[in-house]
Amino acid sequence: MNKNYSIKLIFLFSALAIISAWLTIIISIHFNPWFSVTKNALSDLGGGNLINNNHPAPLYPYIYNYGMIITGILLFLFSSMIIINSRNKIEINGLSFFMISGLFLALIGIYHEGTYPHDFVSIWFFILASISYFSIGISLIINKFLRGYIIIITLILSWILYSIIPWQSVAEDEIFGIIVIDIIVMIHITTFIKK
Repeated sequence: MNKNYSIKLIFLFSALAIISAWLTIIISIHFNPWFSVTKNALSDLGGGNLINNNHPAPLYPYIYNYGMIITGILLFLFSSMIIINSRNKIEINGLSFFMISGLFLALIGIYHEGTYPHDFVSIWFFILASISYFSIGISLIINKFLRGYIIIITLILSWILYSIIPWQSVAEDEIFGIIVIDIIVMIHITTFIKK
C-alpha cells in the first residue's frame, strides 16, 4: 500500500471513529429525554429498564449499541493503518492493545447494559486504551517526539483527575475518558504530518 495513501487512511479512520462515538452518544440522548449526564451511565442508552436499572427502557437502543460496534471497528482499522506505518516495535505493541480496546468497545454494544459481561468490557475498554497509549507515548519518546511526553503526562494527569474529582455519575467520568482518548489520538496522529 502506498505510504501517503495509508497515512490518509490514518486520518480518515481516526476522524470517523471520533465522529461516530460522539454522534452515537448525541443521537441516543436526543431520543431518550429522560437521560441525564449527571445521573446516568452512557450505557443506559443501550439497554436496561426501570425495574433493573432505575431508568426507563431506552428508545431505539440499537442506535447506541450499533454505534459502539461501528466505532470499535473504526478504532480497529485506525490501529491497523498505523501499524502499517509504525516506527518501532513498542508502537506496534501499543497499537495492538488499542486494537483490542476497539474490540472491547464493540463488545459494549454487543453486551449492552443488563447483560453479565457489560461492566467488565466497559471498564476494560478504558484500561486497555490507557495501556495502549502509555506504550505509544514511550515509542514516540524513543523516536524523539516531544508528543510522547505529552501523551504520557496527559494519561497520568487524567487518571489522577479521574480518581480525585467527585463525579456525580458514571456518564460524567465516561465522557471525561472519551475526551482524553480523543485528545491523545489527535496528538499521536500529528506525528504523521509531514514537516
